[in-house]
Amino acid sequence: MVNLIFNQLNGLQLLIFILFLIDFNKNVLTALQCVDENNYPVDWYIAYKLPVINKENGLTEFGLSYIYVTSHNYSSWITSDIPINATNSLIGNTLSKFYDHKNDISIILYNDETPYGQVSSDKGHTKGVVLTNSNGGLWLIHSVPKFPHPDFFDYPETGLKYGQSILCISLDIKNMDIVGIQLQYNQPYIYYQNMQSSLEGLVPNLFAAANNKTIKTAPWYHQVLLNSLQGTNFISFAKSKNFGKDLYEDWVAPALQSSLLVETWPDGPGRLSSDCTKKFKVQNVETISMVQTNVTFNTTHDHSKWAVSFPEDDTFWICVGDINRAESQEKRGGGTVCLKNEHVSANFQNVINAVEDCANEEFKYYVS
Repeated sequence: MVNLIFNQLNGLQLLIFILFLIDFNKNVLTALQCVDENNYPVDWYIAYKLPVINKENGLTEFGLSYIYVTSHNYSSWITSDIPINATNSLIGNTLSKFYDHKNDISIILYNDETPYGQVSSDKGHTKGVVLTNSNGGLWLIHSVPKFPHPDFFDYPETGLKYGQSILCISLDIKNMDIVGIQLQYNQPYIYYQNMQSSLEGLVPNLFAAANNKTIKTAPWYHQVLLNSLQGTNFISFAKSKNFGKDLYEDWVAPALQSSLLVETWPDGPGRLSSDCTKKFKVQNVETISMVQTNVTFNTTHDHSKWAVSFPEDDTFWICVGDINRAESQEKRGGGTVCLKNEHVSANFQNVINAVEDCANEEFKYYVS
């Protein structure tokens, strides 16, 4: 078949065809990065999908609105005019490489609530996408149940009602293998994987995770530095179900040497109250208010999972991950990934309107 194609092409056509193949393969090999709404590669981005707001307010009325920052533009929130379920949205563009080249790249999709309806309560409470080739790839951490579908881009209706969080990091091949180590602690429910055998020597830990290898001995937690493609440092915290403690209060806050304001889903069993008994406080966010979109919502309408350092601490941490502050979550695998950035942390601090006090009384952070 290939010989027949070549025999039917003249010199110029053959040259064009060869250049097309080179460009196609180049795109497959080099374009596995997080991308923005213009389809330009970025080192990282964080997106915050807003919940359904019961008033006429554009995309927010239908739960399709999101705000975001990227490694190229993070001084303040960017309000997207593209719906989250569009193929040219931030997450739609990023996942297009998966759908366009799924047979040529290595893929892991994991979610404790799959697009097919399975729900796992013993695996990690963790959701994400891993895409890589020999030059590196991306790790996308999110909070959206039943997402993504392995065959086509389809943001689920079940992910529209509540707020959601998304973090994407572009990584080289060495750091992609470190992701494999973290997944072995997280114990994710993998509902789709397609690992290219040619990469096994480069990412053995990622292969092990794809084959459901998990950590069998203590310590049941692992903290590691991830270095993004452009040199930004992230700290990944991954715990197994045997950790048995609150992720934020008992580990992340003391590890970062910072008190934390934590926004997680509050309606699960055994919700943990704010705690100020330790050196580093951990307090629950109660209300979000966003000037950019003129919306205010309670944490009961927010399924996102993020934590930010106290403004007065000047430590500038922002973390996005998997785990809620609840007793039931202490027995689930999962984690969070943290970035130290003054502007990004301020963006999150500025949307916090009310926080649960440790005496169960509320005090206010007002958006200026």
